[in-house]
Amino acid sequence: MTGPTMRRAERRRHPRTFLQMGLRCVRLDPYEGDVVNRIHMIDLSRSGIGAFTDKSYYPGQRVMLCLPSARKRGKRYVYGTVRQCENERGSGYRVGIEFDDLCTGNWCGVSGPVQAAA
Repeated sequence: MTGPTMRRAERRRHPRTFLQMGLRCVRLDPYEGDVVNRIHMIDLSRSGIGAFTDKSYYPGQRVMLCLPSARKRGKRYVYGTVRQCENERGSGYRVGIEFDDLCTGNWCGVSGPVQAAA
């Protein structure tokens, strides 16, 4: 089957979990716009997140995400790289962010199914 209704082939290395929450995203190399933005995470995997935002990002852009930490009920800062950013026709942008290799483990300090998906 071909055409606009066909999604591109799944290329993820790790399964994703649908998890919605607002996050603070710091652009480490901004060419335009604000340095700190709010994004809305929609899914999470061990290697990255998918999110919606009202700001455009570019592939290769470096970011720092502020994620909740389950261990101390605080925050954890995770670095990543934007891999894709697609305009969603007037409703903002869908962005894919890959975590740095050092961050791909247990990002929130929990065990069980969430850890396996993170």
